Amino acid sequence: MSGSSISHRTARTAAALSVLALLGACGGHEDAPEAKSVLLVTLDTTRADVLSGDAPSRALAPRIAGLSENGVRFPRAYTVAPLTLPAHASLLTGLVPPRHGVRENGLAALPDSASTLAELLAARGFDTAAFVSSLVLDRGFGLDQGFARYDQPELAPRAAGEPVLERPASASAHAAATWLERHDRTRPFFLWVHLYDAHVPYTPAPEHLARAHGDAYRGEVAALDDAVGVLLDALEKNGLDSRTMVVLTADHGESLGEHGEPTHGALCYEATVRVPLLLHFPGEPPKPGPARFASLVDVVPTLLGRLELPVPAGLDGMDLFAANAPVERGVYFESYSGFLNYGWSPLAGWIDGRGKYLHSSEPEFYATLLDPAERYDLASSRTYECELAREHIAQILALPALAPDAGAPDAELTAALAAIGYGHGSTATVPLPPPLLDSDRPSPKAGAHELEPLLRAHALFEQGRFAECREIVAEIVRANPRHLLALDLYSLCLMKAHDFEQAEVVLRQRLSAAEAADARLNLGLCRLELADLEGAWREIELALQQAPHEPAILAALERVKRRLGG
Repeated sequence: MSGSSISHRTARTAAALSVLALLGACGGHEDAPEAKSVLLVTLDTTRADVLSGDAPSRALAPRIAGLSENGVRFPRAYTVAPLTLPAHASLLTGLVPPRHGVRENGLAALPDSASTLAELLAARGFDTAAFVSSLVLDRGFGLDQGFARYDQPELAPRAAGEPVLERPASASAHAAATWLERHDRTRPFFLWVHLYDAHVPYTPAPEHLARAHGDAYRGEVAALDDAVGVLLDALEKNGLDSRTMVVLTADHGESLGEHGEPTHGALCYEATVRVPLLLHFPGEPPKPGPARFASLVDVVPTLLGRLELPVPAGLDGMDLFAANAPVERGVYFESYSGFLNYGWSPLAGWIDGRGKYLHSSEPEFYATLLDPAERYDLASSRTYECELAREHIAQILALPALAPDAGAPDAELTAALAAIGYGHGSTATVPLPPPLLDSDRPSPKAGAHELEPLLRAHALFEQGRFAECREIVAEIVRANPRHLLALDLYSLCLMKAHDFEQAEVVLRQRLSAAEAADARLNLGLCRLELADLEGAWREIELALQQAPHEPAILAALERVKRRLGG
C-alpha cells in the first residue's frame, strides 16, 4: 500500500483532475507558463530555539538557516498540540483539533468531510505528493486526502514481526527529490515532506553528532538539515527553485527534561508548543502582516493567499501576510495525552500578548515574554487575564466541528493501528470531555513527576528487567490509580512473573478506568493460564470486537478453541 497507489480518499480529487487534464489536452499546453508551486517541509519534534537563526544554528543547520535569512520567519509560532497526528491534521486543514476531531496519535482518523490543502490545490490542477517518515502519519489516519501519491514506510503486518515505524530523513528526502525530477513541469505542484529523525531515540550518525558537539538531539536536527538540503538542491537542479515557495515548520518541539518532561506530548510549555515557521519565496519576500503570534492553522490560508487562490470560509487560521490581520490575536493549543494515558485532567491553552494561560484542574498563567522559561506561575494574581483566556478557549470550543466518519473504522485505519501497536479499540468512539469542564483528576503540572520514571520503566521492560520495571510502575499506580500506561506495564510485569491472579486484579483496575483491546486480551490470557477457559473465551471475544483484525487476538482465540476441544 505504500508508494504511488491512490487511496479511496483521493477519488473525488482524481475526478477533478481528469476534467482538468481533458481541458488542458484540448488547448495544448507545451508552451504553458510554469505556475507557482509549494514545498512544505515538516520537521518532527524540532524545537524553535534550535533553529533560532543565531550563529550556533548556522553551524548546526546551515541550509535551514539560509532559508531563514532569505525568507520570512515568524518567531512566535505555535503548534495546536504537542503530538504528530493532531498537529499535522491542523496544518493541512486550517482547523484546530476540537473541530477536526484528531486529538491524539492513533486514536481516530481525519474525517473524509475535511477539506485539506492538498484537495484544494489538486482541484486547481496542482500535482500533489506527500512523503512521510513515520507510520504515525499512515494513510489510514486520513491525511492522504488530496494527495495523488502518499509515500510512507512500509505497513507490515504485526504477525510478520515488528514493522518499520519510521525511515531516515535522507531516505524520504531522496524519494521526494526523485519525484521532483519526474514531475510534469507544465503543472504546479504541492509537495509535502515529513522528516522524523529528531524524535526519540536520538541516534545521529557520527558526522551529525560531531556537528552538534556531542549533543544527540541536536545531532538529529543536523541530519534534518542535510535532508532539507537534498530537497533544496533538487529544486535548483530541476529548475524549480525560481517558482517554488518553501514552507518549513515543525509539528511540535521536545522538552528535553524541562518541567520534568523527558520528551513531548503531555505538557504544553514553550519547549513543545513553540515551533519554527519560515517561508522562503523565489523573489523578494512579501511583508508580513502585523500579527505577533502565528499558529500551524495559519499555513493553509497563508499559502492560498500567496497563490492568489480563494480561502475557504470558516477556517481557524488567517493569512499571516494580510495587512488587516489583528495585531493582538491569540492562538489555541491542547493536549489530551495526559487524560488518555496518565489519568490526568485535560490540558488546553491560550497565548496572546498578555501571556500564556494553561487550563487544567490546576490553572497556570505565565508572562512568557518576561519569563520564557515559565518559572513563575502568576495565575493567582492574574485572574482577569485567566478569565479572558478561558473566554477565548470557550469561543473556540463553541465553533462547529466536523462530523466523525460513520460506522466502524475502515481497514486502512485498523491496519495502521495494528502496525504501530495501538490497542485503543473502541476507545476511539468515546467522546472526550471539553477541556474547560471541571475535573477531579490531577493536573499535568502535578503529575509531571511521573513521566521520567515511566520512561525509565519502559526502558527496563524492553531490556527484560521486569522486576525492576514492576517496582517503578507499582509505585506510580499506588499514587495515581488511574495511570493507564503504568497499569498496562504493571500487569505485563506480573504476567512475565507468572503471577496471573495479581495481574488479573491490575487489569480489571485498568479496564474499569478505560476499555482497551490489548488490556482485554491480556485479561483473557490470564484467565486461560488460570484454567478458566470459558472466562478466557469471553474476554478475548470482547477484545476481538474492539480490534477485529488484530492477529494476536485471533491467535489467542484459536488457542482457547483448541483447549475447549473445538
